[in-house]
Amino acid sequence: MACILIFSASKIMAQTGFFTPNPVHPLQIDAAKDNGATPDATKLSNDVVVTSAGNLGLGVLNPVTKVDLRSVSPTNGIIGVGSNTQTAAVAGGGAIRYNAAGFLDYSDGEQWIALPLTAPTKALVNGYIDTGVSVPSGTSTIITGWKEAFDAGTSTSNPNGDFNNSIFTAPRDGFYLVSFSITLTSNSIARNSYIETAIESVLGSGTGMATTIPKFITVNSYPAYQATIISNFISGNCNAIFQLKAGNQIQFSVKHTTGSARNTVSDRTLNNFSISEL
Repeated sequence: MACILIFSASKIMAQTGFFTPNPVHPLQIDAAKDNGATPDATKLSNDVVVTSAGNLGLGVLNPVTKVDLRSVSPTNGIIGVGSNTQTAAVAGGGAIRYNAAGFLDYSDGEQWIALPLTAPTKALVNGYIDTGVSVPSGTSTIITGWKEAFDAGTSTSNPNGDFNNSIFTAPRDGFYLVSFSITLTSNSIARNSYIETAIESVLGSGTGMATTIPKFITVNSYPAYQATIISNFISGNCNAIFQLKAGNQIQFSVKHTTGSARNTVSDRTLNNFSISEL
């Protein structure tokens, strides 16, 4: 028994649609399966199309560039750009990559060049105490009760700024200049006593500590040269530069050994701090 197979070739002009009944381009995919017979712009915002010109539309029905993401939904028009280790020559002119330092690079075919950008507002926080905060004798005490005078990090998305509940949180990896002063009310000063002011960085929500010296301390001493015990104000200050990871925190502490608890004086010019991102 002999069989004869006859093949014929034909050219079919049509659109292919996945989950959409009426594709309008050679390829259209309705990812959410919600188009129905008459899709509106919102429903089309989850579609992927390829036009006869080879343009790719992601969330846009009629792309006019090779890749078009300009959907009606503003949350969809974002491109995620990753980092890589290719040389600029290998990547070719016009390539774009993300630089781990926090900006974009583009290739001119020979070298990677940082795209010009407006740098984020650097952290700057000033605060003070203008009421009596008790500091016991002989115990290192974290100072709370600070009031903000200024916080450059305050915004709609960060309403508390970079300083909240007497703790500063580093918004970015980097170096921070920190200054802190405190003055305690007048009282008897025991012989051979001292006041210790300290600035300390703690892990907080950071992924690791970048600083090599996590705590800076200064000491003012009162040696026993007096014939009798005297009374006076005592004060101290500390200055330091910290290398912090985003999420690391800064706090201030005081310890004195004058013999009795003291309050901070009610003068904001004598009890204050400043933190500035370098």
